[in-house]
This record gives sequence, C-alpha cells and structure tokens, in this order.
Amino acid sequence: MMVDGWNVRALSTGRFRLDGGAMFGNVPKVLWSRKHAADDKNRIELELRVLLAEGHGRRVLVDTGTGNQWDAKEQAIFDVAAGDEPGVCSALRAAGVDPADITDVVITHLHFDHAGGVTRRGSDGPVLTFPKARHHVQRTNMETASAPNEREKASYLVRTVGPLSGADLHLVDGGEEILPGVFVEPSDGHTTGLQTVRVGAGDGAVVFVADMFPTAAHVPPAWTMGYDLCPRTLMKEKRAILERAVRSGWALVLEHDPFRDAVRVMEKDGRFEAAEDVAIQ
Repeated sequence: MMVDGWNVRALSTGRFRLDGGAMFGNVPKVLWSRKHAADDKNRIELELRVLLAEGHGRRVLVDTGTGNQWDAKEQAIFDVAAGDEPGVCSALRAAGVDPADITDVVITHLHFDHAGGVTRRGSDGPVLTFPKARHHVQRTNMETASAPNEREKASYLVRTVGPLSGADLHLVDGGEEILPGVFVEPSDGHTTGLQTVRVGAGDGAVVFVADMFPTAAHVPPAWTMGYDLCPRTLMKEKRAILERAVRSGWALVLEHDPFRDAVRVMEKDGRFEAAEDVAIQ
C-alpha cells in the first residue's frame, strides 16, 4: 500500500496466546468468545504483526514481535516459539528485506510482545537485533520500562530494555513527525508512554495503534483489556482516534488480530464499529 511516498506492508512475526479474560477485561466471556475462541487454558490465539514502511531513503520497522529469548516455561505459558533468530528477522527476509538494512525501529511501547525482538540471543547474553538502526521510543515509556511498577514488571523485561542503552536512541517527547510523513502520538491509557504511529499526513493514512486496539473486537471504546493501566483514560483516547479515523478514512492496523491486518471504522448512532477489513500489502 502506497501512502505519501511510503510503501507500507504488514508482516507476521508469529503468533502467541494470552488469557482471553485478561484480553477483554470486564467484557463477559459469553460476548468475547463469539469473536475469539479460547483453548482449554482459556487462552486465545493472537497475531504478532509489525509494520514495514519503505520510502524517503529509509526502511522503517514498527514494533518487533516477541523475539527468540524464551525459556521452556515461558514458551508453555504463552505458546510462543523461540527459534534460532527472532521471528521479525524471518518475516523481513520473507518480504525480501535484509534485517541489516532496517534504518529505523519505532517502538510503540516496550512490553515484551511488542519490543521483544529489539534484542536477540547472543553468545554472551542479549544483543541488539538492529544495531545500525535508530530506535524511536517515547521518553516516558523508556523511563517506565527502566523502573516498572509492580503491576507491569512482568511485561517490561530487562533483556529487552537493558541493551537499548547502547542503541542509537531517539527519546521522543510527545507528538512528533519523526520522519517525513511519519508521525507518533503518545497515549497513557494502556501504559505510560505508548505511542501510535501514523504513516501519512492526510486522508487515507495508515495508523499502527498497538494495544489501544489490539483486535477489531476492541474497536468499541468500552472494550478494554485487563492489562490496561488506566481504562478510563484509554476510553477517551480511543474515542479521539476513532473520531479522526472516521473523518479521514484511516486504516487502523491491528497488531494482535489473527484474522485481519487492519480496519476502517464507522460511527452509527454514537457507536463505533469496524466497517471494512483492509489488507496492508
């Protein structure tokens, strides 16, 4: 998909599973299970989708999947693979891109399922997967990840965050056009310092919304996750993005939806819903 001089593609880095109840917070199982079937451990299958944008002399990767540094216990809990290299590298190669050619890594937030692939298993511990790339992350999220609160400590892993101190690191303070036609905007409802990533300045933009809208089922503002730090804040933030998405025909890329890359949304009688599936290819 071409947007403002960028060729934008959604890539799958693999799949994993999380508890369905946690993924849908106070939404009853009788409702969410119609959209996502649970296994015998009450887990639902989720995508680990990333975005690749090529243009303006740059190759930009948005998020990196879970990485490959999982022990046997973690693999059993999350049903996640731990191969010879991070899934994001395999996905890039399958798309005809050498991981060494990535110039920029934009991290929506440093939770393990979004930034795990920032590092990979090295001979003496974790090392940067993209050592030549510039890494863009909100300053407040880097601060949060470096000293996480008790509730989020299991999501911000030292093996992901620590090696970033040696990266070409751009700590973003709020909303910014980080590259021509690539904009980030902060959100604090899911976690402090999450940033959405928008490719395109006007109508028809592609917006990577990360855990603000992990699946199409999460489009209604009230459908939030048990993982969300501040649900009331998130509901306001979601509504603001949805209103802009309706006006401007944005395609919202769904990082964890196993059925579709992205959706365009509509508003009907004051309610928002996914109106059209969009393939980001």
